[in-house]
Amino acid sequence: VRFLQVAGAVWLPGFGSALSSIGFGAILAFGPLLATERGWNPVWLPFSAFALALVSARLFLGHVPDRLGGARVALVCVLVEAFGLALMWLAPSRGDAALGAALAGFGYSLVYPGLGAEAVGRAPPQSRGLAMGAYTVFLDVALGFGSPALGLIAGWRGIGAVFIASASIVCCAAA
Repeated sequence: VRFLQVAGAVWLPGFGSALSSIGFGAILAFGPLLATERGWNPVWLPFSAFALALVSARLFLGHVPDRLGGARVALVCVLVEAFGLALMWLAPSRGDAALGAALAGFGYSLVYPGLGAEAVGRAPPQSRGLAMGAYTVFLDVALGFGSPALGLIAGWRGIGAVFIASASIVCCAAA
């Protein structure tokens, strides 16, 4: 019964987090492949730009969801993330792709903790650890099933299509 109560409290923020995590999976699995396909070196640049922006934003702006509200911050951030992913899709150069990846990382950086704060805040105080665990499952599922699904898209439409598909999915998190 306690698990069902917690699941009911975290499913909406968790679902939003899962949708936004598709972009994270796209960068991890397909960023270097996009660079390789387009002849950009170093191939690790998009991933590193994503990681640098994500870590920096979490370090310096991690307090913002506490001040403005996790859902409000997540809404803005998913739009930034989606814009970055779309820029990667359109990128004519490695610099543009790195900028897109950095925007995606910056955007994703506060979605996960912002919606996590919402999820945990909705759970009863005695179940906050369970709530965080249940919320994190949404990230795991998104990466575990979303990345292979993006692989199907890459097989049908090419690596670049992964990034516009991811941008579209991430935008759905705004709802």
